[in-house]
Amino acid sequence: MSGYKTFAIAGAGTIGAVIVEEYLKLKDEGTITSVIVLTRTASAATSNLATKGAKIVTVDYDSPSSLEAALSGVDVLVSSLGSKAVGAQGPLAEAAKKAGVQLFVPSEFGINTAGHTEGRLAPKAALHKKLEQLDLPYALYQVGFFSDTSFIPAFGWDLAKGVVTIYGEGNTPISWTSSRDIARFVAYSTTALPREKVEWRTFRIEADRKSLNEVLSEYEEKSGKKLNVTRVSRKDLQDGFEKNPQDSAKLLQLIWERGGGVIGRPDELANSEWPEWNPVRVIDTILGTRV
Repeated sequence: MSGYKTFAIAGAGTIGAVIVEEYLKLKDEGTITSVIVLTRTASAATSNLATKGAKIVTVDYDSPSSLEAALSGVDVLVSSLGSKAVGAQGPLAEAAKKAGVQLFVPSEFGINTAGHTEGRLAPKAALHKKLEQLDLPYALYQVGFFSDTSFIPAFGWDLAKGVVTIYGEGNTPISWTSSRDIARFVAYSTTALPREKVEWRTFRIEADRKSLNEVLSEYEEKSGKKLNVTRVSRKDLQDGFEKNPQDSAKLLQLIWERGGGVIGRPDELANSEWPEWNPVRVIDTILGTRV
């Protein structure tokens, strides 16, 4: 076991709240002793987590002393800050080091960020170097894409209406993992594995590896529903993104089409670190079933 007993989670959004819930289960079992949620302002979400046993601490991310005080006595800091707030991770890391935090889990939870020097992933790659300079061990979790939030109208999947838009050929494989399974693996690995298997480690995990066309086919087969599918060429997708580079949906679809949706070779996956993990396949996440 890692020996880590006290955990703090910065941010309680889509993935953060679920990670908090998984740590709270371990707290109830006696595996760990405390779970703290760092937040700018209290909310219904943080109030709900408080009723489950989390300690809610309001912090000022622009105040090093506020962050350092909040992190006093914390062993592991997990950041789940959203893309608009990743810039706060640098000061957060500095405060964590001063407070004596022993492991930092940055807000990754996507595709490989290492080596990026420009674009939206550059701040995440820069944080890796900062943590190395601070000599604050990190654990990175690369999980592909959230199977529970990707198949929505904004990304071309309006399953309630039976309408789907596939951008590009739709044949490139993509790594999929649900937020719950991600949270389960993070909580397990930071408590059950020895420290030497966690510190300075990149965990590549996935529940499933399927192309959009494969997901489409499985959905029609298992649901018995025929979908109305529109296909947009790769050129039109590229042209659309060039006209509006801030379009996050088109950027995501371009990443998928270009083959950037997989987190690594099968032999690079860390799934085997937890043989009992048994994550939910992408189609079962969409349908709300497990086969």
